[in-house]
Amino acid sequence: MKRSKSEVTYLILSIILVALAAGIYLIFGNSQTKASSTEPTSSSVASSSTTSEEELEEKAKASLAEAQDKRTSEAITNAQAAINKLSDEAKKTDLQSQLDAISAEINNESNAESAVAAAEAEQTSANVTAAQDAVDTVTNQDVKDQLQTRIDAVANAISARSVSVATQTTPSSATTTHASTADDTPTTAAVKPTVTIPTQILLRQAAAKLTTATKMHMTKGLGVKLLDLLMGFIS
Repeated sequence: MKRSKSEVTYLILSIILVALAAGIYLIFGNSQTKASSTEPTSSSVASSSTTSEEELEEKAKASLAEAQDKRTSEAITNAQAAINKLSDEAKKTDLQSQLDAISAEINNESNAESAVAAAEAEQTSANVTAAQDAVDTVTNQDVKDQLQTRIDAVANAISARSVSVATQTTPSSATTTHASTADDTPTTAAVKPTVTIPTQILLRQAAAKLTTATKMHMTKGLGVKLLDLLMGFIS
């Protein structure tokens, strides 16, 4: 059975339409599929980037806390390396300022410790003043109180020595004067009995002998009177 030309034409048109529809589906269907598959990937990348930044920030804060607690150069270096990895400039600036403050405080404490140790080793007013200036820059109150106690001990020791020297100097002069006066007084008193008393005794003995001998030979006259005057003088 032969088909008419119109049927053949419809059949060809139908085949063309089906092919065209299939082609359109394949073209647009693949584009939508690619678009839908690309969107989750971009979203995943953004989510991953956000998570990574948050982790870096947490690590930087943890390193900063460790530097504050340990107060060592190694902890400071680790905190600085963690802060440098941050991409958020605002957060990076904030954490950096905190780290700079910690570093400055550690440096001030180290200088103050050295100054106080120098004052303890060589206890002078100049060293105490230098140590006090260094301690005044320390902001950690516990550390500052400990260093201040050590400075006060040195200052008190210097004051005690000054008072001791002053006290020893004043009595020394008084003692010297007193000793000199005391030495002079007994010296004079000692000479008197040593020289004068024995001499008087000898004179009296001699006068007694002379009296006895003279009275036996002299008459009652001028000689007796002279002898009496001599005895009065000796007495």
